[in-house]
Amino acid sequence: MSLPRFDVRTVALLTALAAARATKEPARLVAQEGQPHPDIPGTYAAGERHAAPFPAQLPPLDSVVDSASLAAALKAAGVDKRLVFGLRVGALTTAPRVHVIEKKVSGQVADRALHEVDTAIRVVPTNRDWAFRLRVEVDPELAMTLERSEVCATVPGPRRALVFATGRATPEGLAQMRREAQGAASSRRSLLHRALIDAKGQVVAVELAHSSGDASMDQREADALQRRPFTPTKLDGVAVSAWVEVKGDR
Repeated sequence: MSLPRFDVRTVALLTALAAARATKEPARLVAQEGQPHPDIPGTYAAGERHAAPFPAQLPPLDSVVDSASLAAALKAAGVDKRLVFGLRVGALTTAPRVHVIEKKVSGQVADRALHEVDTAIRVVPTNRDWAFRLRVEVDPELAMTLERSEVCATVPGPRRALVFATGRATPEGLAQMRREAQGAASSRRSLLHRALIDAKGQVVAVELAHSSGDASMDQREADALQRRPFTPTKLDGVAVSAWVEVKGDR
């Protein structure tokens, strides 16, 4: 026995709704589970240097290292001139935990000092984003201070130039193309994307932060951003993945 026409349409509609739910739900879960995480917190303006905003306040020196025993160990290692170390502890577990940023001593002395600093680091809770510099000065006595780390945000590579076929273009057509190019450049100045760039300079994710007012341009620029090369962001000279803001006219 065949169903009435109304029932057939109803069944078809319910089937379509069920299929739509089945396809949408897994996509939403995948997006949540696959959300990428950067090596360092915060968002940075591409191409600029920033004092690291983490931690919110620099902790006391003795909460990071045993300063008294470290000072004695550094003297014994032969440290008699400036040394600056980069430290990453707590939640920032990406290697290296300690590295030399600046040195006025020999490489051998710097290596011994690095080992002593690494040994003297206290256990830091893993819920703290702690990255900073440890400056060692000898003038004339050895003194140590903590300073903020420096984030050098990624630099976008050159955007691909657009090539127009002008062999058969009329003067009016060329003028129109110039006006369109100028209008596009003006719109791009208000466009802002957030991009997650990994430690190799590859684009992991792109988000729209401020629209140009033209949705199609926003998408074209996001697609172009995915194809552009980048230098990686660096934390005290070491490549890391980080979120950066890229202006549309860069």
